[in-house]
Amino acid sequence: MYNGIQKIEEIIEYIESNITSEPDCEAMASRMMLSVYEFRRIFAFIVGCPISDYVRKRRLSLAACEIMTSPDISIKEIGERYGYSTLSAFSKAFSEYHGFSPSVCRKDSPEISLFPRPEFEWKIRTGENISFQIISDTAFSIRGYSAFSDHTDSCCCEGVWNDFYESGADRALTQDLIYVSYHNNDGMVKCRIGERVCPEDSSEDSFVIPEGKWLSVKLNTTDDDAVNRKYNSILYELLPSARLHRRSGLPTVEIFPRDMSEDNFEWEIRIPVEKE
Repeated sequence: MYNGIQKIEEIIEYIESNITSEPDCEAMASRMMLSVYEFRRIFAFIVGCPISDYVRKRRLSLAACEIMTSPDISIKEIGERYGYSTLSAFSKAFSEYHGFSPSVCRKDSPEISLFPRPEFEWKIRTGENISFQIISDTAFSIRGYSAFSDHTDSCCCEGVWNDFYESGADRALTQDLIYVSYHNNDGMVKCRIGERVCPEDSSEDSFVIPEGKWLSVKLNTTDDDAVNRKYNSILYELLPSARLHRRSGLPTVEIFPRDMSEDNFEWEIRIPVEKE
């Protein structure tokens, strides 16, 4: 856990130093030696909100401070500095967050609520037992539906899952298990949802996941906070304790039952691993 918090502190410093630039999730994930999908889950768990919310709230907080302390800079210019291409878009976002418009903020200097950068405390605690398996698996691909989830999603790939069902792609499945892979793609996450097939049976745009070893953890909840916490435990407690590394260049894989109507159904997280 120490290593995870230490790395997140470095990421927070990086974000704060580049707060007027678009967040490069792939670069930040690389700094933490994670996939973008894993990074977004770990960030949300440790900081308490998705990275998109953190950046938005910090920008709007700093923009309010700048409006009140820099009267010679136009509100439009301040909005552009913090990522808003038009004055109307900035005014709307600012008003929704602060409860008053940028012009009122400049004219009246009202009380504002600042969203602070997080501070971390170090605590020593006894680790929890985590049940897992190490699985050797052959190469495979996932045939099905794929789409992108960018950093503005509050829950990674939630929209892709909704589209998977709305498009009817689920009805084309012939197997009892749904495989999902999460790939880095220009700072976004490419989610592929479908059924497992041999590489030679995959579609043209499919990614072949090579033979290798996987750390497998079973869960009985899909609560986003609980899943984020589990990812943090796997990546920053279980892997170091087992003297394993996450194998770079390969996606995280999750496996679900096709029928998820039962409460507390069991599903699986697989992380590609190798020995230290």
